[in-house]
Amino acid sequence: MADKATLVNEQIALLKSRGMKIEDEEKAKECLLDIGYFRLGFYWFPFEITYPRNVKRNHNFKEGTKFDYAVKLYYFDFDLRNLFLRYISRIEINFRTTLIYNVSNTYKDNPYWYVDSNIINKTTLDSNEYQKALNDLQKEALVKLDRKEHKNRPFAPAWKALEYMSFGTIIKIYDGLKNPKLQSDISRVYGIPSPTQFSNYMNTVRKLRNYCAHGKVLFDINLDVAISSGPLGYLGNNKSTLFGMYLVFKYLLGKISSNRVKEMEVDLIKAFERIPYNEVKNIISNNSGMSIENI
Repeated sequence: MADKATLVNEQIALLKSRGMKIEDEEKAKECLLDIGYFRLGFYWFPFEITYPRNVKRNHNFKEGTKFDYAVKLYYFDFDLRNLFLRYISRIEINFRTTLIYNVSNTYKDNPYWYVDSNIINKTTLDSNEYQKALNDLQKEALVKLDRKEHKNRPFAPAWKALEYMSFGTIIKIYDGLKNPKLQSDISRVYGIPSPTQFSNYMNTVRKLRNYCAHGKVLFDINLDVAISSGPLGYLGNNKSTLFGMYLVFKYLLGKISSNRVKEMEVDLIKAFERIPYNEVKNIISNNSGMSIENI
């Protein structure tokens, strides 16, 4: 489209001129006004003749392409984001608890270990991101109350403070621990002897969580940092795909609750079954590596 706003009737006409079949124009207009032409464009892009080319695209569609293909692919992505967020939160909370419990009990006499350069390396402590997290912490109501009730405390104790830190910050604290045995003790809780490998897995889940939370397109994710070999072994072509991320996520969730894994698998199968078109299922499989058979 030209770089100017267009009316929904013009958008419909343009899509039809490029070979898209629109069986219910009123419904299509409703979708365009609800989801948006630009956002839906990510989901009809795989049905273009020149896909996956990002330059010199003619935007024409493969023969038989329906508007509903893009809509169904969009809603599959939508279902996946909501589904993954629900179960990723279980991993995030469990890891936060495991970190707080193990470090706090290792340094029983230092409830403020998360700001101690004898325990956390200075590179982590002095980073702008970490300093911002500490500053933001002071704005939390319960932290303010803790400081008010205990005026002699320089900070809130770790089991209060870390509850208000992001998943990414919690991983950074883990990475910044100066005690390698403590790092290994924590990673072994999840069946991973290597702290470096554990960090790679956790950061993979963090990235998936951020993709979901910010409404990013999932079905054609290409990770900037590949998933390294670990308990799952070498993932080959899936080391940067959504399926690879799913396998890591599923592995860690399984270390916390096998019942939650079973629930997630059932929900995923239902999401696939809501897709009535093989053309859409093939796009998902070809781009993400995921299919109803390998859940």
